[in-house]
Amino acid sequence: MNGHEIAPTQAGRRIDTLDLLRGFAICGILLMNIPVMGGIGFSQGLPWPMLWNADWIALVLQLLFFEGTMRGLFTVLFGAAMFLMLRAPSSMGTDGMGLDGADPEAGRFDVWARRCLALMLLGVVQWAAFLWPGEILWNYGLCGLLLLGFRTLRPRALMVWAGVFLAGLSLMTAVTRYEQADLQRTSLVAQEAKAAGHALSEEQNEAIKQVATMRAQIHPDAAAVKAEVAQRTSLPGVLFWSLNMWAEFNLSAKGWETVAESLGFMLLGMALLRTGILSGEAQPRLYWRLVVIGYPLGLGLRAVGLAYSARMGFNIAPELVIPLASALKGGCYEVARLAVMFGHLGLIVGLYQRGMLGRAWPVRAMGRMALSIYSLQSILTSLLFYGFGQIGHFGFAGLMGIAVAIWLVTCAFAVWWLSFSAMGPAEYVLRRLAYGAGLAHGRQLTGRGTEPVHAA
Repeated sequence: MNGHEIAPTQAGRRIDTLDLLRGFAICGILLMNIPVMGGIGFSQGLPWPMLWNADWIALVLQLLFFEGTMRGLFTVLFGAAMFLMLRAPSSMGTDGMGLDGADPEAGRFDVWARRCLALMLLGVVQWAAFLWPGEILWNYGLCGLLLLGFRTLRPRALMVWAGVFLAGLSLMTAVTRYEQADLQRTSLVAQEAKAAGHALSEEQNEAIKQVATMRAQIHPDAAAVKAEVAQRTSLPGVLFWSLNMWAEFNLSAKGWETVAESLGFMLLGMALLRTGILSGEAQPRLYWRLVVIGYPLGLGLRAVGLAYSARMGFNIAPELVIPLASALKGGCYEVARLAVMFGHLGLIVGLYQRGMLGRAWPVRAMGRMALSIYSLQSILTSLLFYGFGQIGHFGFAGLMGIAVAIWLVTCAFAVWWLSFSAMGPAEYVLRRLAYGAGLAHGRQLTGRGTEPVHAA
């Protein structure tokens, strides 16, 4: 092989903490996805009014510990993966060129660009074949291409840019939540005026209509639930549903919000890897500081937000909505999410450093083939909820239990698969598209001598 040729990283150079964190993240992501996969609307599987039963307790735990944090951690790890793929190879000469005089950067950029385009293609496969329209691969592929513009920045600059993206997103969320709350108050006043026999303005009629649409999406009635169950248990229907939801998530204005969010977390991941925090090279006390600062701050903010949501019955009681409080809650979302994510990161790496998790091989195995596990999650849930018609049949706690069962199945699959192969099947496809047939087949599946550092 030429000195400048781009190839996957050797097995001995894998970073265990990245695999470990990715394994935990891919499990946590399912807890957030499965209510959308197997339920209809926010109220699906939740008795009203709010009760302290298994379903509501499961929801509160999900919103406190997992909402956005595992996707955030997974996105951070994607940013770290970019740094690993684009770092300067040890075979470079002192002039920055390969030993044979060729420029290695063009090869690395070419591989990265093909990898990002391949991720976008696999994102289409997720919604079109596996029927999961909430997939994140299209977004990651697009953001990966944009990340090239930040590749040479120092950690401090990367963190500043991450802060800019996330602060902008927080401001946008705060404004949106304020407008939604104000719309609810306008609708309430309009309904009271209508009940008193007063004529309504066009603005008041529109407010009533928009709030009714919003509430129907969050809390669908029996007829709407029945119609969606029928749609998502027929092949043409569920494909059309998947396409529509995917297009809304990725091809509308909402898609650019997710791009900004992902870029912020990816830039943070690049900085955290370069400072040694993600690789487990930081001082042990730093990880415990992340725990004792991140959890109280993040969980405290989330607890206050949950108390406010519970006060208004999760949008059931618009008369209790306070626009400014809604704006503050929305504006604090990213701060709380980041704080809890750092708490998770500190706890996982801190326990691993102390040997309290052992080798954690089953979780690391899932992290090594995260793209395959992610795809398998989509396949299993689609078969269960759409193929076997079980959509809408489980309470919220039941859906969480199904997620745990899928963890066990996919974990066993990962351990078994890696007992004879260097990478998962989806990782092989991605590597073949990125590196070409020679490296993907000739060097990466013939044993454990050559393995990928990261998965999508």
